[in-house]
Amino acid sequence: MFDAELSGGDEIIRRLGDLYFDSKKMEKFSRLTGAEMVYQTEERFHNQHDLQRQPWIPSQRAIIERGQTLRDTGRLMASLTWVALPDGVKWGTNVVYAKSMHYGIPYLNVKGREYMGMNENDRASVLNIINRIMDFDL
Repeated sequence: MFDAELSGGDEIIRRLGDLYFDSKKMEKFSRLTGAEMVYQTEERFHNQHDLQRQPWIPSQRAIIERGQTLRDTGRLMASLTWVALPDGVKWGTNVVYAKSMHYGIPYLNVKGREYMGMNENDRASVLNIINRIMDFDL
């Protein structure tokens, strides 16, 4: 599986510690955060940009067919899912070629299109989820 786990520095890790011993809040965090990170990753496919919001270099297929890069069949984007971990969440895909599309294949002249991971907006979303859970009783 090609996946990403939560990252975001000390603030997310510190706040996760506040949730860790409350299983209901941790379960809610995993569910909301997993869904949010899959959504943000799907948005990169829709908007054709990487984690830093830089446009992807169009693939030759997308240019010829006037389509979108990494969206020929939609299989890669549709395969995105998340799984709860005891101390967080990870999201990703089990599609065999996912890692090659993210990093590229230099010897085949296939450019990478970064789509998996977290940016500053994603980190802010995760902190917002944590704050909402901590501020309200379940």
